[in-house]
Amino acid sequence: MIQSTKDPRLTYVIKYFAEYQAALWADEDGYMELLNNWYPQNFAYWYDEILKAVPFKRTDFEKHERLQELIVELGLDKESFWGLLLYLYEYVSDACKNILAPQKRPKEIYDELQDFLQRNQNLTSVTFKTEEGKSFTLSNKLILKNLSVSVSEEDMNAVDRQLYLSDLIPLSPGEKADSRRKASYFFAKSWASFFQIVGIISLKRREKSSISNKEKELILCLLYVCKFADNPENYLDLGYFNKLMRDFKGEEMNHSMKYENPLPLNVDWHLE
Repeated sequence: MIQSTKDPRLTYVIKYFAEYQAALWADEDGYMELLNNWYPQNFAYWYDEILKAVPFKRTDFEKHERLQELIVELGLDKESFWGLLLYLYEYVSDACKNILAPQKRPKEIYDELQDFLQRNQNLTSVTFKTEEGKSFTLSNKLILKNLSVSVSEEDMNAVDRQLYLSDLIPLSPGEKADSRRKASYFFAKSWASFFQIVGIISLKRREKSSISNKEKELILCLLYVCKFADNPENYLDLGYFNKLMRDFKGEEMNHSMKYENPLPLNVDWHLE
């Protein structure tokens, strides 16, 4: 857990949030209020768990020589950079989860289950398994004969009902094959946006260029280290970056709820 806003791992996270994610609202007296002020706090609180869950390690980041060289050459703070790397990876992954794999609506899954039970009334056993790996197998013929599974939409709270009825359309084979590149695009685009923040990069760019070749190369290093996409063998080819940005130009990423909910009520914790 990161316990203070003074921790360098939050420096770039807060800058990115303030520039691109913070939603402001003016009350009737004209006072500005920050509506979604949980992103950096929740990221800081869950930092250790996030670190365990991502498919890359700090050593992957440290051992990539060109990545480390570019961080120095561009005058970036390594700890702040690492914090934003985790933050953006989690945020983009969550926003893109519906395009990374085909999904069915919960109601559709429930209807399929009911259809299966109707067509297969001579069940010999049913096994239930918990997330911890514990399982219970039911094989009693009398219970199986009278077994029913029902979902009561009326008893659901508003959030669960919305999820139950949400319309997540399964991907076509072509969309599924291309979805990882699309997630790579959103990740790369997020970093390109970060480099536009005033005071982040002092490197002089070519006229009319929004991002330098060194910044592009740094983003390609990140795509490789974070295992965001199946990069070509020569993954530092700037042509790959340019093509990625052209292929999905104009595409909009879904909104992520990853860090939006407040911290657990039983947690007595705040950023200093």
